[in-house]
Amino acid sequence: MQVQVIYVSRHGASKRYAEAIAEALDGEAQSVEQVESFWGDAIVFVAGVYNHKLNPDMLEFIQTHRSDLYGRMWAGVAISLIEDERTWNGEKIGGPIYVRQYLGLFDRPPLALANFPGAVDLDQLTEEEKSNIQELFQIIGEDPHSVDNVDTEKVWTLSNRIKEIARQC
Repeated sequence: MQVQVIYVSRHGASKRYAEAIAEALDGEAQSVEQVESFWGDAIVFVAGVYNHKLNPDMLEFIQTHRSDLYGRMWAGVAISLIEDERTWNGEKIGGPIYVRQYLGLFDRPPLALANFPGAVDLDQLTEEEKSNIQELFQIIGEDPHSVDNVDTEKVWTLSNRIKEIARQC
């Protein structure tokens, strides 16, 4: 099975996950800027979450290429600071909420959806973003600098799920 992994990464976490997924699937990771065509049996999209939404550059990329993606097998990955679903300031947030944002963009169901823990580079944020992130990490009881490694177990689980479902299609 040939797999193209397409990512958008501002701070490097999405890129690291895309490369790990591509390696696990014997595929190739490409940033949206590098994509010249779509190839392979399946495409995995990897994007970070900013202000509780998938990276707008990925959403725009998918919308722009919607006709080229029609009928293709796909999977979506969100890289976010919060893995589980929570309520914050009266709004539902967290990985399951974020990764579902891919669903309305395609004409067929995904091979898989996943949310992986991401990292944040506080030095690259505005003061308001920094304040929001620090408040969020206080709520979840973690240090913003503690989440920075690729969770290889989750990558292998996702990769095996993609392979198994793709074989059945």
